[in-house]
This record gives sequence, C-alpha cells and structure tokens, in this order.
Amino acid sequence: MKVRPSPVVAAVAVLLVSLVPATAGAGAAPPQAHLRSKQPISVLYNQGIARTRGGWILTGTHSPIPDTDVLVRTDEKFNVVVRNAPAIPAQWRALGYNHVGDIDVVGNIVYVPFEQQDYSLGHQATARYDARTLQFLDAIELPQHENSFVTVDPATRIAYTMDHFDGDALLRYDVAHGWKPLAPLALSMLLHHTQGASIAAGAVWICTSDVHNDVYRVSLKTGHVDRVAQIVHPPGEGEGIDATPLRTGGLHAMVTDPSNTKVWVEHFSRPVAR
Repeated sequence: MKVRPSPVVAAVAVLLVSLVPATAGAGAAPPQAHLRSKQPISVLYNQGIARTRGGWILTGTHSPIPDTDVLVRTDEKFNVVVRNAPAIPAQWRALGYNHVGDIDVVGNIVYVPFEQQDYSLGHQATARYDARTLQFLDAIELPQHENSFVTVDPATRIAYTMDHFDGDALLRYDVAHGWKPLAPLALSMLLHHTQGASIAAGAVWICTSDVHNDVYRVSLKTGHVDRVAQIVHPPGEGEGIDATPLRTGGLHAMVTDPSNTKVWVEHFSRPVAR
C-alpha cells in the first residue's frame, strides 16, 4: 500500500526544491575577465595584435581592395615604428592569398596567417616574419579551409588554429618538425566566428565576432571551454587578441568600432584558472 503525503508535506517539499540554486550540480561559473581600459588605434590595423619587446605588432587588411594588407610594429602607445605594406609577398599574392589574420610573436618570429578566399580548396598558408624588421622570411601551405588566426605555444612549438571560423576543435601543427599536422584538440563546445587567439597560462584565449564578441579560455590539456568575457562596448566586430600580462591587464582584445573609423584595443584582467 502506497502512502500519499499530506498536502502540507507536499507543499513544503516543492518549496524546498525551488530554493535549490539553479547552478547546483553544474559547477561554479568560471571567473570573468573585467574591462580595465581601452584605447583607439587606426582602423588600418583591424585584424591582429601581438606583444613584442617595447610595443606591439599589428596586422590589417581592407580586402577586397588589392594590396592593402599591412604589418606594423609600434611602440607602447601604438605609434608606428616599422611598416611593411603590402605585407603579403607578390609570389604568395599570385597564388590568391590576399588577407592576413591574427598573429603571434614567439622570440624574434612573427607568425602571420595568410588566407585565400576559395575555402573549398582546403589549403591556406602561414608565414614567418622577423619581429624587429618585419621582413618576410618564409611561408608554408597547410591543410585547412580557413585561417583567421595562428598562435604558437613557446614551450612546445605547437601552433594552434581552426579549420573553419565555426568549430569544435583546434588544429595543431608541430612547428619544430616542418609544421607536421598533429591530432586536433577537441573542444567541449562549438565556437562561432573565431577571429583571434593567444596562448598563456596553460590556455588558448580566443576572441570571436559572434553576437556578443565572446572571449573564451580553452584548456590546453583538456579542451574545456569557458566564456570569460564579452566585448560589447562598443558592439563592433571582434578581431585579434593577445594574452601578455601587463600593467594594463592580461588580455588585450581588438574590436572594430561600428563606425568603421577606428579600432579599439580593450584591456581586460585575465582570470585565474579554476
């Protein structure tokens, strides 16, 4: 014989259930990055950002206008010191490459993704430049469909990028062994409109141009993804990101102003991994 609870007991049980936090069992929310400051730079430099000694290296492109891709080294205040434009050499431009994405600097090398617009071909290219002079060194074609960013782990010399702007895995290449393809790093969720990435503190920090310009932290060990920030002031188009710890913050993300007259570099605190 089943015993039915009294109406009073049942009501108390429902009340107790309703008081349990919605996050119970799902784990605590990840630490968030907080905006500290932002500064405008020229709209010509609207694709990539990487820290170098004494300043920054930036990329820009105004495709489909030909020969407008640019690579510059600046001082701390984003004043241009060295400029290379057009940055893509003629021999690579002849192969259809007309776009540069988000970059990385390791030692004295700048890693620059080249992109051609026929994604069905299944190949893109990544180049190397001298970080001081910005002179082109070499480039290699890689088996991927799109190429919005490249970031290189200085400890392992493994490069990370994505096959498509939307994806649930990071492509990996062994730079020290001729860019040998490695097994992709599977992600715990699908990311949309990925634009930039930078490696620091055991993670790949990824900037997107999705609806809220979400910024994510991806564990290099597990591929677990946490959303740590959104670039919503202004709500322009998210681009490159750098994760160097500085007095201004630990994450430095680019967003093109909706007016398309400037680019903002937004400096965020970098959350500590759980």
